[in-house]
Amino acid sequence: MNQESYVINTRVYNTFQNINQELILNSNKNYLFDLSYLAILSIEGNQAESFLQGQLTCDVRDINHTTMRQGALCNLKGRIQALLDIVKSTTYQLILPTDLIADTQTSLSKVAMLSRVQLSIKNNYKVYGFYLGNKHDKLLPKTHLPTEKYGLSINENGYCYCIDGSHFIIISSIANQDALTAPFISNQQFCGSLAWHYLRIKQAKVEIYPNTRGLFLPHRLELHNQGYINFNKGCYKGQEIIARTHYRAKLKHHLAVFTIKIEQPFNAGDKLFDESAQREVGEVIDYCPLSTDGEFLIAASILHDHPNKVIIAGQQQPITLEKR
Repeated sequence: MNQESYVINTRVYNTFQNINQELILNSNKNYLFDLSYLAILSIEGNQAESFLQGQLTCDVRDINHTTMRQGALCNLKGRIQALLDIVKSTTYQLILPTDLIADTQTSLSKVAMLSRVQLSIKNNYKVYGFYLGNKHDKLLPKTHLPTEKYGLSINENGYCYCIDGSHFIIISSIANQDALTAPFISNQQFCGSLAWHYLRIKQAKVEIYPNTRGLFLPHRLELHNQGYINFNKGCYKGQEIIARTHYRAKLKHHLAVFTIKIEQPFNAGDKLFDESAQREVGEVIDYCPLSTDGEFLIAASILHDHPNKVIIAGQQQPITLEKR
């Protein structure tokens, strides 16, 4: 299949058609997505659970062979370094973007040596997304779809887990690649990672990029409302600041999704100002193009009483925020 690409910050998302066609999805059909921008970091050792428990915002003790969790790796200041899916099969496995793997491995390795834990990148599996729009449409071969959020099913070719009622992540061996993708390719129901990214941002699910690593507190991304943080688990890196924000701070920002039209390039992490360009009102967290004519879907952490017109840092022309 012919591939095109679209770069968001420095991350490459792929498409198999031009953007105007790729993002037109039939909500009554099922789709498989090539998520080649994601990779797997394996955590192995007798103390792997306690090691991860002291590093991540979620409660790792909840993870077993039928249940996964989503969590964040933060720095000591409580700022997000990576968003992760955590699965336990033969070892603990962290699913995260490839461009964050090296920094994440370096960060974890400093503590891993003391815990007798080994970190390694798994290269013999591929990551896919699956959208379930119709239970009577084409389904994944030899794959059981969990019925509950965070449910996990393991099979001979890999595993599958549910991140919400209609979105699933598939980890499949490279040897099974053709058998998995061929039925969807032949039915024109195989899409690239940009279309998946679009679906996730529509639901206010965002990504961390190399240049936004260490910028955002979890509450600015609404992670406290999305199951990423367990406030009863005890200590982990950044826990004191995250707990103080949760229990003592008055949250002035919320995560919102807008459509905008803009001619100038911009990036995730750019600050938003009011029309005077003097008062900061928020930040762009993530975005996705909607077409080739300058229309974008953006997720922004923005003041509750934000203006409808804002200026992106470094630009002069105001843009209108149209709520999704």
